[in-house]
Amino acid sequence: MSEDEWFGEPHTLTVHEVTPPGGPLDDGSLDDYDLEHPPSCKQEESHLGYMAWTCDVGHQEEQSGLAFSLRYSGTPIIKPGTYRIRAWSRKWHVPDYGTCEYDGGVGLMDPEDAP
Repeated sequence: MSEDEWFGEPHTLTVHEVTPPGGPLDDGSLDDYDLEHPPSCKQEESHLGYMAWTCDVGHQEEQSGLAFSLRYSGTPIIKPGTYRIRAWSRKWHVPDYGTCEYDGGVGLMDPEDAP
């Protein structure tokens, strides 16, 4: 991992029911799941009055959905089970424009990466 890559803390995702992607542009859906956040993740009241997780996994879940983010990361979940997931982010320099580009999502952890 370089200084331009970042990985968040592990979360536990237990999927009870899933609809697998139906094609290359379909995310599928996590129809019934529980997401366990580590103690370091915090919640705060959103501007709409509900409690929202402030961690990157919570942000991905709220903004794009975990099914989309997992498929985008190349690690779609296609069957029920318990999984270790974490947020990731990358930055790369674009010298022609003198700027940086950013990308991120949520992906499955390799078993050897789990604490």
